[in-house]
Amino acid sequence: MERFPKYLLALTLIFFVPISIVSADAGEWDSLGGDRFSDETAIWPSGGGAFKICLSSDSQPGFYQLFEEDPYSFDDKVKYGGVYFKTAGSNDFDSNGCHVFSDINDYVDDGQAEFYLKKYSSGESFVWFYD
Repeated sequence: MERFPKYLLALTLIFFVPISIVSADAGEWDSLGGDRFSDETAIWPSGGGAFKICLSSDSQPGFYQLFEEDPYSFDDKVKYGGVYFKTAGSNDFDSNGCHVFSDINDYVDDGQAEFYLKKYSSGESFVWFYD
């Protein structure tokens, strides 16, 4: 009778460990940090796939654009457009003030992309970056 709990424990561990490894990698964001800025942010690294920005609620409304920094050429506009934050009719940000730029692998060179956010309105904003 004493063997049954040991087998039960072993079976539980066998099934629990693989599930926890898979769920740890699926859909989680790594926080890179944040930046308060007036014109453009510091540069933040990304390994590709998707890149998320979250603006604080006190950030300025207006047009924001993500760029990939290129030291040897013109910086690339990510997705050839920008996003509108807290402006009439804009659905670019979720209720938490976040926007995800997906399918950004084309901007990765040498294993990493270097992104910065630029805004086209006055005042300061605060943004968090996630990879």
